[in-house]
Amino acid sequence: MEFSNKREEDVFLSYLRGFSVLFFDPAVKHIVEVGAGQSTAILALLSERSGCSVTTIDMDPQALKNKIGDPQILSRTREQINFVSGPSVSRSDLDRWYDRPFKGIGSIPATQVFHAAEAFIDTTMDNRKELPVQRALNIPNLDVALVSAAILRSHNFPAALLEIYRNEGDEFSETVIQTGAGLLSSVLKENEVDAVFLDSGEFSSLLEWGIVESQVSSGTYVILHDIFFPKSFKNWLVCSSITSDPAWQVLYIDRSTPQGLMVARKN
Repeated sequence: MEFSNKREEDVFLSYLRGFSVLFFDPAVKHIVEVGAGQSTAILALLSERSGCSVTTIDMDPQALKNKIGDPQILSRTREQINFVSGPSVSRSDLDRWYDRPFKGIGSIPATQVFHAAEAFIDTTMDNRKELPVQRALNIPNLDVALVSAAILRSHNFPAALLEIYRNEGDEFSETVIQTGAGLLSSVLKENEVDAVFLDSGEFSSLLEWGIVESQVSSGTYVILHDIFFPKSFKNWLVCSSITSDPAWQVLYIDRSTPQGLMVARKN
C-alpha cells in the first residue's frame, strides 16, 4: 500500500489489527462493509485467501481509486469485492432520526449510553475540535456529565454540534441525491452475515447500528472505526451502547490512532 503520510499508515495498521480476528476465524464466510476505503483492500485480501465473500456498500465505489493508489491492489480489490452503490440508510430515515428526541441507542437508554461514554471521549492525540464542541454545547470542558447534560437538555443533537462534522457531499448535503430505501437492511436480510464493518459517513452510524444490532445473529463480529469524540462524531455513542449491552462482548479496542477502532461480538 502507498500512504500519503504517517497518520494514514497508522490507520491502515489499526485496520489490520482489528481485522486480524476475521483472518483467523474459519467460520467467517460473509462480511458486509459500509464505507469503502483502504480497509476494503484488506478485506479483498481476506476474501482471496479464505474464499469468504465481501459486500461493500458505498455511495460512490468509483472513488476507491483515490483511496488505493496502487493499480494492482485496486484491480484485485475490485475483483474480490461485491460493490453495492447507494446509501446505507435513506435520507428520509436520517432526517427523522435527527429530528426526534434522543432517547437511546438500540435497547440502551440515553442516560446509560452517556454513562459509558467517558471511555470514548479523548483529546490526547487530536484536540482540534475540542474548543468548537465546547462552544457548540456551551460547556467549559468535555466532562462527560456536561456533554450528556447539554445534549439531553436539547432533546437531540444541537445543530451547532452537528455542523462541526459537516463536509461537502456528506449525508445531509443537498447536492447528494439519495432516493429510495437504504441498502444496509436489505443486504443483511439477503445474506447470512458473519461480520460487519461500519465506517461510513459521520451521521449514518447511529442509524446503521440500530439495523445491525437487530438483524445479525449470535456470533457475528462488528468492527467500528472512528470511535473517539470529539475527533469524530461517528461511532463514539455506538461504542458506548455496546459496552453497556449484555448482548455484546467487546473483544478489542485499538487506541493507537486518534480515530480508534473497536471489535465486538454478539453473544
